[in-house]
Amino acid sequence: MQTLLMRKICIFTFTLLLYFISEGQQVVPKITKSYFRSDPFAGEFSSFMSHLINDPAINSKMLEKRTDTSLFYFQGTYDKFNPFFFKPKRVQVVLTELPVDLDSLERDTIFNYQLFAYNDGTKEGEQEIKKEFDKILKRFKSSFETNQYSEKPVGSKSAGATYNFFDAFHGVAPFAVSWFGPTEDKEFCLVLTIRIDNSYNKAVLPVPFYAPK
Repeated sequence: MQTLLMRKICIFTFTLLLYFISEGQQVVPKITKSYFRSDPFAGEFSSFMSHLINDPAINSKMLEKRTDTSLFYFQGTYDKFNPFFFKPKRVQVVLTELPVDLDSLERDTIFNYQLFAYNDGTKEGEQEIKKEFDKILKRFKSSFETNQYSEKPVGSKSAGATYNFFDAFHGVAPFAVSWFGPTEDKEFCLVLTIRIDNSYNKAVLPVPFYAPK
């Protein structure tokens, strides 16, 4: 009887584990498919990089390739691409390679993939940014295991708020949504941040708690 009970508990635990892993690994590709013109999860990572860098819909490009002393950086501005419900003044895309400490002896890098949607620094512009922020929050918040909220209060040099969303089995939050403003240029901005890694030429969630060897 106890053996049967233990088997049921093990099966339930394993099923629950697979559910959380599946949820975390599936929601981020849904976000990139919905909001990013170049989708890192659609195929090989090298194809994603090539599509982004050579995208004819992007102008004002800035590219810094990885060297022995610097990491990869790319940015540009879309001509017409807009995945949001409001109409921003401009939409910029940035892909940055960043160092991450895995432990006291090992250092690796991950990629920050971001969309910046800028709007006028008016009350209407602020409301549109915050409304879009709330829509994205409502759409994806329940799909992640936990989240962490931080804010800069109104009255500071530049107010803003950020939600970092954490998957249950990875050490780095794979998704964040932020807003900030007004900037020095009197604009408000909405930011979507996807954090990914390149493993065997495939985009994956960054820094797993357990990495099979």
